[in-house]
Amino acid sequence: MPKFFELYGWRFFAVMFDLLNEPFHIHVTDKGKKECKYWVTPEGAFQLAFNRGFSRHELRKIEKAITMHASQVIDQYQIYCYENGIQPDYKTLTR
Repeated sequence: MPKFFELYGWRFFAVMFDLLNEPFHIHVTDKGKKECKYWVTPEGAFQLAFNRGFSRHELRKIEKAITMHASQVIDQYQIYCYENGIQPDYKTLTR
């Protein structure tokens, strides 16, 4: 399970099984009680897929963190895919 970074006590990561079966996204958890998931494009745009427990204020902080670390996360994702023989897959976001 690739971990991209930690911030504010939250872990930003991907799940290997998901990488094989879904377009690229980031999971964020506070180590078990709350979790959310964001779809991510190669350009660094993102969209909330689901939220379980984070407040709107926390989601805004998470979104700022994703924005600040987008290029790092995308690079890590692409490297991870390459090293594991996975074809990178991105979701087309709707507005």
